[in-house]
Amino acid sequence: MRDRGARPDRSGMEKTWKIRGAAATWKMTVAILPPEGEPLIEPLPEQPEPRPDFDGLVDHFHALVGMTEAQLQLEQLT
Repeated sequence: MRDRGARPDRSGMEKTWKIRGAAATWKMTVAILPPEGEPLIEPLPEQPEPRPDFDGLVDHFHALVGMTEAQLQLEQLT
């Protein structure tokens, strides 16, 4: 569930991840938008646009879903 292909553009970008669990389908959406009211700073032509690295965030999302699903299953047993 890792995606290195997400790239910002002039209007920003949005990326969504879904995890199907026993209790629910979990969805996380991250939006990277340019600052309101500030001019966009274009990268220099010889520099590639930076790519956001979502790996750590996605790892945390997986951990959160796993712990929440485990807690829900534990509550059903008690």
